[in-house]
Amino acid sequence: MKIKFAIVSALILICSISISAKKSANIGFFSKTDAPNWTYVIKDKAQTPSSVFKMDNGILQITGISSGYLRTKKTYSNYELNLEWRWTKSLGNSGVLVHIQPKDTIWPVCYQVQQKADAAGDIICMNGLWAKECTDSVKFTVKKSLTSNEKPLGEWNSMKVICKKKTLKVFINGVLQNSITGLTVDKGFIGFQNEGVPLEFRNLVIK
Repeated sequence: MKIKFAIVSALILICSISISAKKSANIGFFSKTDAPNWTYVIKDKAQTPSSVFKMDNGILQITGISSGYLRTKKTYSNYELNLEWRWTKSLGNSGVLVHIQPKDTIWPVCYQVQQKADAAGDIICMNGLWAKECTDSVKFTVKKSLTSNEKPLGEWNSMKVICKKKTLKVFINGVLQNSITGLTVDKGFIGFQNEGVPLEFRNLVIK
């Protein structure tokens, strides 16, 4: 009985640690104390980062003022990114930027995973980056494979992005919507775009 009790106690402890770690990971990004850990690129130089990108309790609120993005200061490769986003006032356009290359510009060298309404899951090869599925200089956007499965205004959507070696897969609300191969770069910064329409991000986990 003592052995069974010890095993059960150990399992409970492991589950508690796992739940606590997950909660900590979610709140670790986009908390007030996390704000200095990002690099901010804003078109309107008169705006401060805190007026465009507001962070509190695990939520990133993009006000829609000006345009630009924020990005990690650390580069990432071979990772899985999970997050949720929603439009708060009206449907609009934004994107998750992966493999961002130096240097920072309003439209950086990167792969953009689209969040544009009715196009979430498209992948844009931006400013010279390429993939096998980008067939020519005109088709630099790789369309999602299925019809849009985004949720209505105000509801949270989920996104999973898997970057493994020189491949990229995108899941929207649990559905595999896109996959590209033969990427010309396989690491870089991660960013979140502001294209002038308010939206929110939460539950960012990078593993």
